[in-house]
Amino acid sequence: MPLLELKMLKPHRIVMDKVSSYTEEAAAFMRRRRHHRRAFIRVQFGSGDAVDLIPGTDETGRIDAAAESLIDLS
Repeated sequence: MPLLELKMLKPHRIVMDKVSSYTEEAAAFMRRRRHHRRAFIRVQFGSGDAVDLIPGTDETGRIDAAAESLIDLS
């Protein structure tokens, strides 16, 4: 028996691996897209820490109003 035995993948396994890889990428894309569609406010501090604020509070309302005055959303 040789010390190093190389195994060849069967052709259908190569295709299945590629298809499953593409499927995983598509699922990840859809998860990211859903995440970005929800409105939220994230505050990042100088230390690099970030916090997501609860929508609908007075604090987020003031931050949202300040952002709208700085950014033209049209």
